[in-house]
Amino acid sequence: MMITATLLALSAGVHSPAIQLPAIVAQRAQPTGITFYADRGEGLFRIHGRRRQKVTFMSIVIDPQKVADINMQLADGHSIGFSGNVIQQDAYNLRIRLTSSGMADAHGTLNIRYGPQQSILNLAGKGQLDGQPFVLTFRRK
Repeated sequence: MMITATLLALSAGVHSPAIQLPAIVAQRAQPTGITFYADRGEGLFRIHGRRRQKVTFMSIVIDPQKVADINMQLADGHSIGFSGNVIQQDAYNLRIRLTSSGMADAHGTLNIRYGPQQSILNLAGKGQLDGQPFVLTFRRK
């Protein structure tokens, strides 16, 4: 009602004291049950028969059903993603069984040690990507 009266007064040319609007605090939406780990660091990704590639960033997102999305950023700017299921987790360690990589078939296990503020201290994994053996290592800088 006060806003309507003020708008009418302003449209009639009557000046009124400044209106104090409540402060709006923007808050980032935090999906319930989603866990996010990420860190910059150094590592290597090697698929059998190809040259090894440097890994510079890793992120892991885990939903409430324990489905994990893993993304690694390579030094050349390319990204490689995996999906999998959390098969073990405690206060410091996480173990993920890989199920896919985009349109490719992926199998294997990632062992992750995480630290404060959802940091990834180190990660080691091996498996197969479209039938080719791979090895992945990463550590926080």
